[in-house]
Amino acid sequence: MRPILFAHLFALSIFVATPLAYACTISTDMADTLPLNSTDIPNKARIRIAEMVLEARNWPNVGIRGIVYAGGYIRERDPAALAHRRAAALKTYLIQLGIGEQNIWVDTRTIKHPDVDNDGRLSLNQIAVTLVPICDGGCERLCADPRVTPTSQPIR
Repeated sequence: MRPILFAHLFALSIFVATPLAYACTISTDMADTLPLNSTDIPNKARIRIAEMVLEARNWPNVGIRGIVYAGGYIRERDPAALAHRRAAALKTYLIQLGIGEQNIWVDTRTIKHPDVDNDGRLSLNQIAVTLVPICDGGCERLCADPRVTPTSQPIR
């Protein structure tokens, strides 16, 4: 009985002595559906992306990573080429807004089936952008920073 009790107390002491880890998610993102075969970024998307960059610049002492998602719908002309042109347009726009080219990741895809939005409507979402912080040594400190609004609550 004593060895089992000792083992339980030892395990409990390790748990109590281990510092708690905190995590949250910090990002800002948008997605938009384009007219078929178009590669132009709509004005409303440009405005939303610019607002996102302004929001991200308020994140203290971090870099900004831009993640570009661009797709071509299977019923568009040459969907793979369209996806690449859309991605290039978004990347160029992010660079114009001051995001470093080395901090932009690009992912392209062929869209086989439309998504369904929250209102039950079909949407293609051929373009999407996500901005996340780049932190030296981790971004945990941002979870409790009053200048940052996490997209998920801190987890202990």
